[in-house]
Amino acid sequence: MKYSFNIHKYLTPTGLKKERPIIDIDNSSQYGWYFYDEINNLSSDFDYVEEIVEKIEDVLSGKTDFYEGFGFELYMIECDREKAVVKNIFEDDKVEAIIPIQEVYELMRDWRDYLRDFYK
Repeated sequence: MKYSFNIHKYLTPTGLKKERPIIDIDNSSQYGWYFYDEINNLSSDFDYVEEIVEKIEDVLSGKTDFYEGFGFELYMIECDREKAVVKNIFEDDKVEAIIPIQEVYELMRDWRDYLRDFYK
C-alpha cells in the first residue's frame, strides 16, 4: 500500500482559514469505495488512532488473536494475525477488501505518527 500525508487548507463558510491533516492512498478504491474517507476521518480523533495501533500491535505480537475492528462511519476493519477484512456495515457486512495486516498496521502506525506531529 502506497500513501502520503498532506495538509488540506480550506475556508469555512464564514471565511475562517482552517487546515487538517489528510492521507492520500494510491488506488484507494481497491480497498473499498469509502476506505480513503474512513481512514481520513480518523484524523479528528488522535486517541482513537493511538488505540487502533495498540490493538493491532497486540494482535501482531500474539497477545490477542483478533481485534474486533475499527472504523469511523461506514466500514468496520477487523484484524487477525494475517489480514484485515474491510466490511461495509451498511450492506450487511459485505466484504469490500482483504488487506495483509502488516500493510494496515504500517498505514495506521504512520498515520498516528503524522497526526502526533501535526497536533503537537
